[in-house]
Amino acid sequence: MLDQAAAIGLGEAEDLDWKLDADEVKDNREHAKDFAALANAQGGIIVTGVAENGTGGADTVVGVEDPRARALADRFRGIANSMVRPFIPAFTVYTVPLPSTPGRSVVVVQVPRSPESPHLVPWDKDSWRYPKRVGADTVWLGESEMEAAYRRRFAARRDAEVRLEELAARLDPHLAGEARRVWVVVTAVCSVPAPYDTAPVIDTRSADPGMTEIFRALSESEDASFLRHRLTQLAPRVGLRRTVFTESRPYTGQCDRAYIELHHDGSFAGALQATSALQHGPTLLPRLDFESTVRDLVTAAAVHAHRRGGDGMLQLRATAVTEGGVMALANRGSQYDKQVDGSLAVHPEPALTEAPLQDLAASPTGRRTAATRLLLDLTHQFAVEDLLAP
Repeated sequence: MLDQAAAIGLGEAEDLDWKLDADEVKDNREHAKDFAALANAQGGIIVTGVAENGTGGADTVVGVEDPRARALADRFRGIANSMVRPFIPAFTVYTVPLPSTPGRSVVVVQVPRSPESPHLVPWDKDSWRYPKRVGADTVWLGESEMEAAYRRRFAARRDAEVRLEELAARLDPHLAGEARRVWVVVTAVCSVPAPYDTAPVIDTRSADPGMTEIFRALSESEDASFLRHRLTQLAPRVGLRRTVFTESRPYTGQCDRAYIELHHDGSFAGALQATSALQHGPTLLPRLDFESTVRDLVTAAAVHAHRRGGDGMLQLRATAVTEGGVMALANRGSQYDKQVDGSLAVHPEPALTEAPLQDLAASPTGRRTAATRLLLDLTHQFAVEDLLAP
């Protein structure tokens, strides 16, 4: 394709930019501006290693030496990660070897139209600006364009919140609802969903590869895995555009331990039962159980979304569901040595957070941080400052 572009002198456009070498742009801010400008418009590609003909058209595909091409790819990724806010979903950089010139490659930056638009970049001292690609040029967004872009982003956030609520509501019929039972429910959606047509074939006779990968990620945790304890059957059940994992009671379709749905578009819905064994007083939710359930479900959501090919921001919703009020326990020493006043039995409101999916998939620390944000919002509803473990 590059050879054909050079043969016909293909010109730059709103979604295409030629560069001979990164040395022609010495300021990293200029690279960041180019990346954000495409993301704020229709998306496109930037190809480094193409000489132009003087009128903005491709003339010769010259490439750069392979070691330098690899270094440039790493540099471009670093600039996009550190200098463009927010992170551009599905931002991709790769090298293309030139068969006609062994030892040389071009570097391709592929920028999608971003659902997280508008993206901003650092410019003058203590200032940030919003670039946008218009034709072959880059301009700065005006006030009305920024307003419209933020309105689209916030509308997408509201749509995601509705989707998260729907996923949680669909779990209700499957969760046994006896008195004194507490379910911890976590749902998640990607701002860039995975394509349905890439979903793997479901084999109900053997352990599911996706759930197996989730369990491997759980084993990296220093804490005991609540999900591993509650869910022992990894063979999936077939659902509508999803796979289901549970150990249901016969004839009822309900479960009393765990219920997990891995949706083909990368979204997730999971519930773990986390009730204290005590049988008197208000319904109790031990701290360690609460923390483990949320962290395990956040890990499962992130690993599944990344494995399916979702991208962008992973939006997460967590809550505790019970028929009555629930009282949290800070069981730090002997069992239930610090019991919260029973008058603080509450119905926890859902907590919401989000984080870049790539960060969550790459780092157990990132997943723990996201889970902790949810836990703080949930536990603060019990009017307790030190409920979470250090």
